[in-house]
Amino acid sequence: MALINCPSCNKRISNKAKTCPHCEFVIAGRSGDELEREQLRAVQRRKDKLLSQSMLALLIAIAAFAYTFLEQPYPDSWQAKVSYGLMGLGLIWFLVNRVRILLLKRGR
Repeated sequence: MALINCPSCNKRISNKAKTCPHCEFVIAGRSGDELEREQLRAVQRRKDKLLSQSMLALLIAIAAFAYTFLEQPYPDSWQAKVSYGLMGLGLIWFLVNRVRILLLKRGR
């Protein structure tokens, strides 16, 4: 018994399994072309998910920056600290997701 990657969720499963226990994808009775197409669809779904997350992160950072710019809270107030934290968190989350997208494109 060998372990293979599921074409849909990319988790390790037995090569004798008829369905994936993680995502319920039916493997038995599918041709190699169908399995390859499903693998490409799964990669595209992961890219779309990462793009959505990076846009949300950028939106959070921009909203925090806009709040700081427009409201100009006192530097020691909790509002300023929260907005600075959200700016930093949004930018870091955005950068991490962009790196994950690059790694996914390279096939790692």
